[in-house]
Amino acid sequence: MFREKDISVIIPTYNRAEDLKETLDSLKPHISKLNEILIIDQSKDDKTKKLIKNLRNKKIRYFHLDIPSITIARNFGIKNVSKDSKLICFLDDDVTPGNNYFSEIIDVFNKNQKIKAAGGYQIINLNNTFQKLENVAKKIFFLRHFEKDKARIISAYGNTYPLSLKRNISSQWLPGVNMCYRKEIFDDGMKFDENLLGYTIAEDIDFSYRVYKKYGPQSIIITPFAKIAHRASPVERYPAKKMSYVNQIDHFYFYFKNLNRNLKEKLIFAWSLFGITILRLGNLILKPNKINFLKFIYYIESLSYCILNIKKIKNGKLRDFKV
Repeated sequence: MFREKDISVIIPTYNRAEDLKETLDSLKPHISKLNEILIIDQSKDDKTKKLIKNLRNKKIRYFHLDIPSITIARNFGIKNVSKDSKLICFLDDDVTPGNNYFSEIIDVFNKNQKIKAAGGYQIINLNNTFQKLENVAKKIFFLRHFEKDKARIISAYGNTYPLSLKRNISSQWLPGVNMCYRKEIFDDGMKFDENLLGYTIAEDIDFSYRVYKKYGPQSIIITPFAKIAHRASPVERYPAKKMSYVNQIDHFYFYFKNLNRNLKEKLIFAWSLFGITILRLGNLILKPNKINFLKFIYYIESLSYCILNIKKIKNGKLRDFKV
């Protein structure tokens, strides 16, 4: 049976000392019960280092890496967790776990020894008619949308997430803001793909989906009882144009790596791209402003780059673009 003291928490962070402080403040009730918290800092300044030093808590271990990359940071953390840890929990530096977050995650693992991963649930609200219509349109084109009690990978651009959740469900993927894995899967050779360098869109989907494929359809659980809020810090996000390239390239890479197996998946990929183009163009027509115009131009430019550099993307050279 697992207990909270079996958990090592890994938190990568980059120039977000204030966000990290808020996250660590929310973790105060849990720290004494956990095995340890590893802060993998990739900041250009020493604010985060000073923050951890001032906390003077032996259970919070600080590391610094020169290369800012969430996949490298997570893999580094995995290699440095305590030998007696049995579960590794990854949290973003801008989340607020609920009071019972870790105990509920533990409960998931203890109820079924076959489970390899578990994550808490983030509440989703579709507040207006436009959002609901957009959700329907995305469903038609196999794009990311919300559905009842399901979390599936339906295309390279499409992963579904529960619109509401009142019970534990099996999942094909986990959001990177919060995900907990049995340590044994890393001993078994699993690691995050470091081709997805720097800020990335799909490293969490790629990793958790590979866990799902390797260990089976009942290996990942999302539980609504482990509540967590993602504050979505705006700090250190890429500019819109660069973000467009990263988004496009990472999804192309995910497709060639995980979903390019048969004619059906090839047709779904093409249909999804067609759908994205239609939705982007429709948004520009309905809301003709500079921001939407630039978003459409960046989308076309990044899509063209991917088509012209398919071989490079297939080989994992994902950050060679210049914008």
